[in-house]
Amino acid sequence: MHFGLFKGAHMKRFLALLLLVTGITCLHASNIDLSISKGMDQAVIIQLTPSPAQTDVWNNAKIEVSFNVPIDASSVQKNNIKLVHLSSKTNDHIDGAISYDKYDNKVVLTPSTLLPVGTYEVEIKSLKADKDYKTTQIKEIKYRFYVPEVINGHQLPPEPDPVVNNSTLLGIDANGNGVRDDVERWIYNRFQSFENAGIDRAIAMQYAKATQIIIQEPEKAYETKNYQNMHDAIDCQWYYFDRQLKDIKDYFKRMKYRQEHYIFDDEMKDVIFSTRERLEAYMKYNNSLSGHTYKSRPIVKEKCDFDIDIVWKQQ
Repeated sequence: MHFGLFKGAHMKRFLALLLLVTGITCLHASNIDLSISKGMDQAVIIQLTPSPAQTDVWNNAKIEVSFNVPIDASSVQKNNIKLVHLSSKTNDHIDGAISYDKYDNKVVLTPSTLLPVGTYEVEIKSLKADKDYKTTQIKEIKYRFYVPEVINGHQLPPEPDPVVNNSTLLGIDANGNGVRDDVERWIYNRFQSFENAGIDRAIAMQYAKATQIIIQEPEKAYETKNYQNMHDAIDCQWYYFDRQLKDIKDYFKRMKYRQEHYIFDDEMKDVIFSTRERLEAYMKYNNSLSGHTYKSRPIVKEKCDFDIDIVWKQQ
């Protein structure tokens, strides 16, 4: 059974990080507050697309605002509807076609190009209700959304603010998939050019999910059987290796392959256990498993939390 204990060079790295973690600086671009908005509480608004603070907007998105009253079409002008790319160095304005759907009372901005990755701000002002609803006032609308990076069809969450992300044990998981956002971004970028990138990423994500579980109550890992999540991820990796090496009988060649392709290496653990609190929780987890006996476990594909056969075919 594999417990992922710190050994050799990684132990030295752990001790160094444990002493210096408070001085770590992160080289990330400044984060933009998505929550800033204006005019969101107007009863006249039925729906906003994308929605305010949405973080999974595709790059071909249109800006759509539906109202519960007809709009004066003459007020639907280009200068009254703006889309700004806040993540660009010069706050670029996104050009596009402005239209009004009178049947659905919907104002639409269709960008002329695909939206680059980053945070956007929508500004809609000076709209007027149709003359038959002249007592209905439409105030300025302003809100933000995020267009994420996409790798192999997977939308990455925004890069989290390192200060906020590292201020708690579990950090930020904006898309709620059980993996810290900075770790998820690292995994998808790291394995992007690998020969079997799909499986490598899937196994790495399974391991990352397991670490988020075991560090929450590390002293009770054996009692709660949460350690099984870690063991499943490790067993999934061994199943993957055995499947890759089924035609290689030479023991030393098999060992060399495993060493060169090991997914949960020191670099990945340094990213996952990136703060003093996380490192200490991981050490407590390892200590909690000491002195116990474990039954042998079959190395089968069912230990993977994804369908490895499907991902294998997609390689």
